[in-house]
Formats: sequence, C-alpha cells, structure tokens
Amino acid sequence: MKFAAVVLFALFAVASAEYKLRNQEDLMKARKECMEAKKVTPELIEKYKKFDFPDDETTRCYIECVFEKFELFDAKEGFKNDNLVAQLGQGKDNKDAVKTDVEKCADKNEQKSDSCSWAFRGFKCFIKSNLPLVMDSLKKN
Repeated sequence: MKFAAVVLFALFAVASAEYKLRNQEDLMKARKECMEAKKVTPELIEKYKKFDFPDDETTRCYIECVFEKFELFDAKEGFKNDNLVAQLGQGKDNKDAVKTDVEKCADKNEQKSDSCSWAFRGFKCFIKSNLPLVMDSLKKN
C-alpha cells in the first residue's frame, strides 16, 4: 500500500513538473479554437478584447475551454493550482503571493455549480485581483 502511495506521489510530481508555460501565441490558438467550439459571436469577441467578460453561458464556457486548453482547469477535478502558480508566477523569485491568490480564487466548487460557472468564477476572481499578472504571464517569450 505504501508503495502505491509513493508511486502515485511520484507520478503527480512528474506531471506537475512537466507543465508547459503558455505564451501569447498559445493563447491566440486556444482563443480561436474555443471561439469556434463555443460559437462565440463577433459582439462577444469585441468585448473579450477589452477584458469585458459578461456573465452568460457562452462566455462562461468559453473561459472554461481556454482554461482547459491551458491545463489550468479540469471540468471534474477543478483548478490545477500548481499549474496556475507556474503560469501566473513565471519570472517571479517568490511565488508565495501568487500561490495565496490562486488558493483564494480556485475554490472547490462548494456551490455545486456546473463546470463552466466554476471556471468562470475563478477566472473573474483572478482578473479582479491580478489582471496585470495575468497579462504579464501571456507576453510573448
């Protein structure tokens, strides 16, 4: 039993260590794929460009799609905090403040919301507190 726990821990550590930081090019690709998949209207696209994200089903599911493509969220498991800290904290020596903010925003869905609402709620929290950090994390490398 202990061996199985050690193996699982090792696999988790390797999986976390293999997170690939995303850049602006990755974001553009994910946005395009999610806009098509979620049938986002041109009007909503214009709002998104201004960081205006209305609380409607299309927007919520679009955000979930982007988060999933960035490996920051899973519809069943929720937020991937280690990946979020890596993505948002890149280039920072001390990631403790980033980790604290991630833990504040990445709830465990106590509300039992659908996955789109869950991802959107976390996203709104992240950009409310850390919009510059979110934007910095996506600059071209």
